Amino acid sequence: MAGHFLARIAAVTLAMGAAPALAGGYDTGESDWDFVFQERAVAFEAGVRHIAPLRRLTGVAGTLGPSPDVDETEAFTLPRASLAVKIADVARCMASYREPWGGHANYGTAWTYAPAAVEQHFSSRDYGLTCAAGFSAGKGRVSFLGGVSLQEARYRLTQAFGPVIAATDVSDRSLAWRLGLAYEIPDYALRASLIYNSAVSYDMTGTFAAFGPALPVFGHITMPQSVELKAQSGVAPGWLAFAAVKWTDWSVVQSMPICPVGVPACTQPFAVSGLSLGFRDTWSVTLGAAHQFSQMFSLAGNLSWNQGASAGFTSQTDVWSAGLTGVLTPSENAEFRLGGTLGLLTSGTSSTMVLPGGFPNPLGYTASFGNDLVWTLSGGATIRF
Repeated sequence: MAGHFLARIAAVTLAMGAAPALAGGYDTGESDWDFVFQERAVAFEAGVRHIAPLRRLTGVAGTLGPSPDVDETEAFTLPRASLAVKIADVARCMASYREPWGGHANYGTAWTYAPAAVEQHFSSRDYGLTCAAGFSAGKGRVSFLGGVSLQEARYRLTQAFGPVIAATDVSDRSLAWRLGLAYEIPDYALRASLIYNSAVSYDMTGTFAAFGPALPVFGHITMPQSVELKAQSGVAPGWLAFAAVKWTDWSVVQSMPICPVGVPACTQPFAVSGLSLGFRDTWSVTLGAAHQFSQMFSLAGNLSWNQGASAGFTSQTDVWSAGLTGVLTPSENAEFRLGGTLGLLTSGTSSTMVLPGGFPNPLGYTASFGNDLVWTLSGGATIRF
């Protein structure tokens, strides 16, 4: 029975460690709710993941002329935490902190198109409550899952017009929700789940500061809905296989013009700043396997393909990645995990000469990029009571 118990722990933990190096668009891969399925009375997990994409733009040229090659991306770090409680044999609930959306670029001031962007940062915070309740079905259990989150989003843009630095800083809070269905047979570490995550709309407000006093500004952006199917099962003594397929509605994210407060409608002709992405819908696929070498140590490996959200405006092309996660379980009440991922950002070209909506871009450029690397390092711990 202890072997079954440890296998179930590994099933949950290793699935949590299977996040891809980079998901499509601004998806960080952190919108997962698997910890709600843990089977102890009370459990707490916390972790951190560092993501370092190494994208470089070459052959840059456009309305301002040619530019030196430039490193585009910037590394970022994502913390997470969850507290899960089992309510008798009726339900399980989880309070969670996630950072589901993130996009970070740091071009510096040395390239010709610093008036377009020196730095760009889109970040988020998700404070969530997720519960699963269901009924027995044969050897397993059918669960209905639902949850709600308070999400915060923030966008910052720095531009350089000669010696003048322009700074945009806008943010908002909104509600997100999710619904799902799962089937589990714990003795076989089997679980299949289908979860829908809602779209989230933000009415961003903040300031634009450049040539004088800070100007109050506003804009609107909707982050996409998604559907994810996950499955995992024991396939042999000490072995677990898992897979995930996710569709994300990134085509709703085209642009966010940012306009002075007071204009009747914030459209591109009235914008003083903004975020232009021109995304398309994406698919992500992950396949993996885990092996329990002993009562104390398990190891999982995974391969992921994440379709690029770029329709030609950005450099966010397909990402292929491979990852390993190790889990040390010194007792039934504690475990520690360490993982890493190495991925390939595929090559391509981009053009910002025409903004989403068909407007000419006075600061537009074209660029090429080769096959670049991305790596991640993650660690975490789980305590059960």
